[in-house]
This record gives sequence, C-alpha cells and structure tokens, in this order.
Amino acid sequence: MNMPTSIKQQQGLSLIELMVALVISVFLLGGVVQVYTANKSTYRFSEAMSRIQENARYSLDTMARDLRMAGFWGCATFDPSNPSNIQNNLDNTSADYDPVLHDFVNQPPVSGSENDGLNGSDSIRVRGSQPGQANVLPPYNSPTSAQIFINQADFVQPGDIALLTNCKGADIFQVTNTTNGGGAAKQSVIHNSGVGSPGNSAGAGGCPGANPNCLSQTYGGDSSLLKLQSVRYYIAAGASGEPALWRNVNGQDQELVDGVEELQILYGINTNNATTAPNQYVTSNNVVNWNQVVAVRIMLLLRSPDNVNLDAPQTYRFNSTNRVAPDNRLRQVISTTVALRNKIP
Repeated sequence: MNMPTSIKQQQGLSLIELMVALVISVFLLGGVVQVYTANKSTYRFSEAMSRIQENARYSLDTMARDLRMAGFWGCATFDPSNPSNIQNNLDNTSADYDPVLHDFVNQPPVSGSENDGLNGSDSIRVRGSQPGQANVLPPYNSPTSAQIFINQADFVQPGDIALLTNCKGADIFQVTNTTNGGGAAKQSVIHNSGVGSPGNSAGAGGCPGANPNCLSQTYGGDSSLLKLQSVRYYIAAGASGEPALWRNVNGQDQELVDGVEELQILYGINTNNATTAPNQYVTSNNVVNWNQVVAVRIMLLLRSPDNVNLDAPQTYRFNSTNRVAPDNRLRQVISTTVALRNKIP
C-alpha cells in the first residue's frame, strides 16, 4: 500500500527549520541566563549589604556599651583629682604591672590615639566596670582577711580585677581564687598577695607585714563587688587577612568584627562648664584634659568581603572627605555619638 504524500512530507525537518529552532532556543536560553545572572548579582549585593549592616550594628553596640560604662565605679565617689578614697591594691612593683591597664585611679576613663592603626585608623581606650554587680554577704571580712563572700556564683574568675565599695570608699584588687558555695553565699572571692599578674601588693591597705592581704576597711552588707576592665578598640588585620575591629580587654586581644576597614574618633569636650553637653569635638591630639571628655563620636568604614557587580567603583564620604573606592567592594559609612553617662553630673 502506498503511503499518502502528505505523510511522506512530515518524515523529517529541513535544515532551515532546524536552524530556526536553534535560533529560538538560543534566545530562550540567553533569557534564562540573563535572569539567572541578574538574580545572582542582586543576591550578592543584598548579601553584602546585609553582612555590612550586621557587622556595623554589632560593632557600634559593643563599643557604645563599653563607652557608657566608662568611669562607672558603682556607688563609689570617684574623683580623679582627689582619689584618696579609692585604694589600689594591685602590685605596682610587679614586672607585669602596666599603668595603662592597671591604674584605674589616676588614668582617665577615656583616652585615645590618632592614626596608630591599620589604614590610618584611630584607637580608643575605655576604663570602667563591666555591667552588673554582686552584693557582699556575711561573714564579713576583717581588714586582715583575704576572703569575701558574695551572692552570685561564678561572678568573678581568678585573674579578674575587681572593685569592692560601700559608697564611702573602695578597694581595687586582683582575684586570685574563687569557690562556689551553697546557701546564701554563692561564691567566696580570694585576693591573696604574691599571686597572679600583676597580683596584689603586700600590705597595700596599710596592714603590718604579718597581715599582707588586708584591704583598707571592713566591707559589710552595704557593699558591692564589681569587675573592672580596661578596653582598647583598634583596627588591625584579622585572621582572614582582611582589616578587622579588635577589642583588647585587660591586655587580652580578641578579633571582634571582620571587614571593618577604618575607625575614626572625635571627642566631645566640655571646656566652659556652663552645661553638661560638649561645646566642641576634636581629635585625640587636640584633647588637653581627658577628664573634660563627655562624649565620643565613632565613625566606622565597613566593606564587603568580596567584589560585587558595581558599574563603577563606589564613591562615598568618610570623615569629611570624599573618596573613591580602589575596588568594586561595597562600602558603607556609619557613625554614632555616645554620651559618657558617668561624666554628666
């Protein structure tokens, strides 16, 4: 039986039909690739922006928290010009004693340096207590005792620098040992001399040589224990090789946030005493009296870890200067001003 002519004509594709189909397929595939590329670029841009904003938020929150605690000594009346009611029992004859880290009595709550970090960044040091405090419980220490009882377990650890105050006076010492106990006294805090780095001086409170662990007075139920810290923020290369924000606490370095390219700081000083607000903002090199600093303005420049598909290098303004990025990384400038609460009457 002969096959109909109409069926014979549909047994294959002509070269022209095949070429037309290929061209259409190329256009369709190109559209898919273009949509994928655009979505990938948008995703990379959004991911870079989200990471920058997250790093910025964490950086500012951490720095602001420490700055707000600058110069906080609990209820102790701390006057840098008349610090006689604060007894520093740390051993200033030890090779490990560093006045910058350990002299909380004579050093200002806030100080800084200019252009001493990576990319010409500034650094800042904050001295004060950490958030939180523990109450002193009986049996109360005698002036010759090296043991104090408090109402919080694991509040301090050996090596911590602590301040004990009853609002009339205060003693600073290094914790040499701790023991968690039951009942009301959750932790016993030991401050022996001759132990630790820098350790406690023998007879720092005016005790005779036979009683080397004494404090300046007996602290009763109206007393509190706080943990002191000297914190420095600066920019240096991180573990990834990228610039990072670093936090040094009592001499111990820790990388805080990756991708922070530059840190610049201005200090608000009050020189007229007419109000509690700063009357000018200056760099650290122009601060004559650090005790006049009542506010700190932080400026951070953050960048994405990788290049993003920008049409051209980004233009931005940082520290009152217009800049053009040297690469196609995404950058963002953030700033905040923090009032030093304990410097405001």
